[in-house]
Amino acid sequence: MANVALLYNLIHEEHMEKSDKPIDFIAEYDTHETVDAVKTALEAGGHDVILIEADENAYYHLHRQRNSIDMVFNIAEGIGGESRESEVPVMCEMLGIPYTGSGPLTLALCLDKARTKEILMYHQIPTPRFRIYHNTAALTDMPLEFPLIVKLAAEGSSMGLTYDSVVDNYTDLKVQVNLLLEKYKRPVIVEEFIEGREFGIPLIGNDPPITLPIMEFIFHGKKSISLFIPDKPFDIYKKRNQALPQNEVTNECPANISESLKEKLNTLAVKAYKALGCKDWCRLEIRLNKNEDPYVIELNPIAGIDPSYRFARSAEAGGMSFDTLINKILDYAQERYGMTAKA
Repeated sequence: MANVALLYNLIHEEHMEKSDKPIDFIAEYDTHETVDAVKTALEAGGHDVILIEADENAYYHLHRQRNSIDMVFNIAEGIGGESRESEVPVMCEMLGIPYTGSGPLTLALCLDKARTKEILMYHQIPTPRFRIYHNTAALTDMPLEFPLIVKLAAEGSSMGLTYDSVVDNYTDLKVQVNLLLEKYKRPVIVEEFIEGREFGIPLIGNDPPITLPIMEFIFHGKKSISLFIPDKPFDIYKKRNQALPQNEVTNECPANISESLKEKLNTLAVKAYKALGCKDWCRLEIRLNKNEDPYVIELNPIAGIDPSYRFARSAEAGGMSFDTLINKILDYAQERYGMTAKA
């Protein structure tokens, strides 16, 4: 069994008071409950767990304890910069510490939606057409077809999304692009909106990766998108006296789809996983157009891993407990490093 350092980024109470930041800037961070759940799962696998928050002091703690750490289990999203998700893997590689999950380059590429899509297109993997904007002056060049969706170019967890993010005309497009640029001070990606069914496909493993049961997102509102809703007890909306948005989506897992569509989605997911160089685990989102042609929307190599989140629920639908899922991810990483045979 191994000494495992669990690296994470916590939501802190003081985050609730940062009124100068958008409400959803905490969207990628974890609660104490999530960290405790992963820690408990690793301990159930017989491992000793060292908790290290991936803040400004993380390198110091890793350096100080590097001789007693066999493996880092990385769920950290990073604390800043355009490639923030790469911070922990870079530190681990500098110190020669093995770690779970994808490497620095893959994490940086997958966080940047434009770079992700360029690689997908190179590998002839269908993904919606797009443009990147740093200001609204460039919007006169609009070769894309409405409806369009306006998103932050390098964020996840539905950051920046509202039901106004899907636009049907140039006027609304300009409003949304300007809103995100002003609010988040980051580049914006505009892509053609695929209005069909949406699926989440978790994968674990490497050669080859294994797809877990497909989850379908069932949209009940007029706009088929998912919004960020904070975990309790860190309800930032209440702290700021703002109304909690209503996320009009439910999930069905396993998805009610034909075997042929299931095979098509899984094949495409594995192809995208390999094209971006993902390792050990990742969740993909795929949409179908009206002709049931699939389009890869994005890849998340550090997906939300709380037992109540979509990744773990897909695993559970396949008969895999949360403890088993976490230790499988660890097993795959150990196997990559030649540390042990996969369980």
